[in-house]
Amino acid sequence: MATSIVAPKRPFLTLPFLLPSWTDSLALGSRRYQSSYRRTKQRLRVKPDASFGPSHAGQDQIIYNPPSSAPTAYHTPNKFLPADDARRSMLVESLNSVTSNVSELPGVYKSEAERKYHLTPSDIEEIRNLRMNDPMTWSRYKLAKRFECSPIFIAMVCEASPEKKQMQKQVLEAVQSRWGVKRRMAREDRQLRREAWGRDE
Repeated sequence: MATSIVAPKRPFLTLPFLLPSWTDSLALGSRRYQSSYRRTKQRLRVKPDASFGPSHAGQDQIIYNPPSSAPTAYHTPNKFLPADDARRSMLVESLNSVTSNVSELPGVYKSEAERKYHLTPSDIEEIRNLRMNDPMTWSRYKLAKRFECSPIFIAMVCEASPEKKQMQKQVLEAVQSRWGVKRRMAREDRQLRREAWGRDE
């Protein structure tokens, strides 16, 4: 009785002719490098201007090749302009129009605002009354604009009413209630750092 031997089947994807060889991958990589080098060298292959070549006149010459841009009187030096060229007078007029007086030039730094000491004790009392009676309408910035002073001065002479402080505290608590774990930890770390600064740690 004849017995048949069945060979085990190999997976289809493991057949050697379906896998790319290492020579193909090496050729692809080297081809990419060659093309990159070829492109770079081709872009650098620029012919120089004819004026940079050897002089056929048998004497030295000055080469002046300005960059390609809009022509102005500043680009061409006077040495290369004819004596009767109109650009010579344009250049002289432009130089004369520039002021030589340093005092007429604008300052580099911002000048400090002029301090005013125009508020009287009655004005300060009126500021306190407005701030205490209607803090929602008369904020520090509105009071500073009305009495022509800084918001810092308003904060120095008066405080907000207890109702206004309680309202601001509630708004702050509502904002903090929406904080996540990371933001809350970051704010706590910031507060600890500030306390460490006060202790010089």
